[in-house]
Amino acid sequence: MASRRCRCGSCGERGPALAPDTPRTLVELAQHWAARQPDARAFVFLAEDNREIETLNFAALDAAARRVAADLLGAATPGSRVLLMFPSGLSFIVAFFACHYAGLVPVPLAPGHGRRMRDAVLAIALDSQPALLLTTPGARELAAARFAAEPALRRVRCMTVDFAGATRADATPVNTTPFVPRDADRLAFIQYTSGSTSSPKGVCVTQANLFANLEMQRIAMGHPCGSTFVGWAPLHHDMGLIANVLEPFYLGGLSVLMSPAQFAQSPWLWLRAISDYRARASGGPNFAYTLCVARMRRILDEPLDLSCWQLAFNSAEPVRTETLRDFATAFAPLGFRAAALYPCYGMAEATLLVSGGAPQALPVIAAFDKLSLELGHARAPRGAEVARELVGCGQALPGEQLAIVEPHTTRRLPEGAVGEIWVHGPHIPHAYWNQPAASIATLRARIAGEPGRLAYLRTGDLGFMRDGELFITGRLKDVLILRGKNIYPQDVERHAEQAFTGLRQNASAAFLIDEAHVVLVQELERSVRRSIDAQAAIRAIRRAVLQAFEFTLHDVVLVEPGSIPKTSSGKIRRAETRTRFLAGRVERVGAAGGAVAAANPESVAAGVDLSIQDAT
Repeated sequence: MASRRCRCGSCGERGPALAPDTPRTLVELAQHWAARQPDARAFVFLAEDNREIETLNFAALDAAARRVAADLLGAATPGSRVLLMFPSGLSFIVAFFACHYAGLVPVPLAPGHGRRMRDAVLAIALDSQPALLLTTPGARELAAARFAAEPALRRVRCMTVDFAGATRADATPVNTTPFVPRDADRLAFIQYTSGSTSSPKGVCVTQANLFANLEMQRIAMGHPCGSTFVGWAPLHHDMGLIANVLEPFYLGGLSVLMSPAQFAQSPWLWLRAISDYRARASGGPNFAYTLCVARMRRILDEPLDLSCWQLAFNSAEPVRTETLRDFATAFAPLGFRAAALYPCYGMAEATLLVSGGAPQALPVIAAFDKLSLELGHARAPRGAEVARELVGCGQALPGEQLAIVEPHTTRRLPEGAVGEIWVHGPHIPHAYWNQPAASIATLRARIAGEPGRLAYLRTGDLGFMRDGELFITGRLKDVLILRGKNIYPQDVERHAEQAFTGLRQNASAAFLIDEAHVVLVQELERSVRRSIDAQAAIRAIRRAVLQAFEFTLHDVVLVEPGSIPKTSSGKIRRAETRTRFLAGRVERVGAAGGAVAAANPESVAAGVDLSIQDAT
C-alpha cells in the first residue's frame, strides 16, 4: 500500500496544510476535502488479523454525515449536547461529523461493557445534560433502560447510527440543503477528562481551540499533507479522537484505526498495520511500547518494515527512559530508528498537545541529582548512584507560552526550579462545562506580579525547564511529601515493579494515607498469581524502596491483575486506589496458595515501625 502524496494543491511537502481560504470549522474542512479529493480514502477500520471491514473516502463521509444529520435536525435544537457511545469503528466517525453538520455538540463516551454501563458514563450523562444519545443498535436498549431509571435522563432520546446503513448505496438521498452554520467560537465538542486525580470534568473545546492545536501539531511534528496515521487509542479519549482521527483528517491524510482490545491482545498487529500502510505517524502511552518489547519475539517473526515510521509519539503517562532504549533496540532489525521516538506532553485541557520536540531528532534524556529534585531543584548528579534520568518532553509549541510556577504563591519560578506547569495559548479552552469556579481556577489562572495578566492553564503537573526543554517530574496531587522532600510516586512504583520476578509493570500505585505512612498496591502477573512467594516479593519491594528513597513502606498489598483502576489512556488512578484501600475494598493476594484477603488499612494507620533489617 503506497504512501500518499499531498493532494491539497496548495503546498509543498511541508507547506501549509490548507489553501488560503482555510476552513475554520470541521464542517468546512469536511466539505473542503470532499470537494478537493472525493475518492481519496479518509478512514479505514481493521478487525481481526488487520482485515479491513469499514472504509470511508472523503465524499462518502460527507454524504453519510449529511444523511445522519438530517435525522438529528428534527430531534434536537442547535447547540444541544449529544452523547456518542460507540465501540471503536467508523460509526463513531460518522456520528461525530453528523453532529457538526446538524449544529449539535458531540460528547464522546466510553462504550458499555456487555450489559453494563460504566458509572463514569452515567456521571458524564448527568453532568452534560444531553438532548440525545447516539449509539449502536445493539447498545440502544441498554442505554434507554439505564437512562429511564434516572429522572434527570428520562427525556434523553436514544438513537442509533449504523455504519452499514448510513453508507449503503441505496440509503436515503443526501440532504443538500444548508446545515446549521457553526463559527470558530462555537463548541467543537466537550471532552471529559480522564480523571486520574479527580472526578471527570467536561472541557469545552471550541472550533478555534481545535484548529489552533491541529496546526500546532502539524508544525511541531513536521507532518506533510496526506500523511498516513495508524491508531488504536479509544476514540472517546483525546488522544484517539484528536491525534488519530482529526489530525490526519486536517492534513487530508489517511487514518487507519483498530480497537484497543485488538492492540492489547495482539500488539504485533499495530506494528503490522504501520508497516503495511506505510504509516508516517503512530503512537500511544508508554505502556504500549513496553507491551511490544514484552512480545518482541512474536513481533520479530513478522516480515515487517518499520522504516516508514518517522514519528512514534509517546505521551499520556510518564515516559520511561528504559522503555525508549528497549523499544529502539528491539525493533532496529525491522528498520525502526531511534530518532523516530517522539516523547511529548499533552492533556484534554490544552485540547491535546502542549509540548513536543523536533521531529527526526533523538529524544532528550538527561540525568539529575535525585535529592535536589526532591527538594525542588534540577541539578547535575553528584554521582551515578544518586542520579535520576528524565526524558524531555519537548519545547513550547508555536504561539504558546510555558511557565513554571510556584503552585501556592502563583509566582513564576526560574529555570531549573521544579514547580507547576502553566500553559497559555489559543488552544487552551476557557471553560469546563457547567463549572464556572473550576474554570476560573484552572483554565484562567494568572501569574502573580506580572503585567498583562495573561490567562493560563494550571496543568496540575510538576516539572521544570532546562534550555527550553520541558521535563515532567510528577503530578502535584499525587506527590509524596515526606520529611520536606517531594518523592514522586511513579519513581517508587518503578523501583517496586522491578524488585521481584512476577510483578506486573505499569500496575502499581503508591500513595499516602496520612502525613507519614505510604502504602503501595502492586498487581501480580497472571501467570504467577497462584505460585508466587508473596512474602519474599513484599520483602524485596520494601528493600528496593528503602534503599532508593530512604523511607519504609508501611504496607505492601499484592493484588490480582486488573485490580488497580486506570484511566482510558492507562494512567494509574492513585486517588481512587487510595479510597478503595481506606474503605477496605482492596483484596490482598498473599496467603499460602494465593489466597485472597481484604487489606486492613486500620493496622497501617496505627503504624508499624519497620527497620532496615525488617526490609531485608
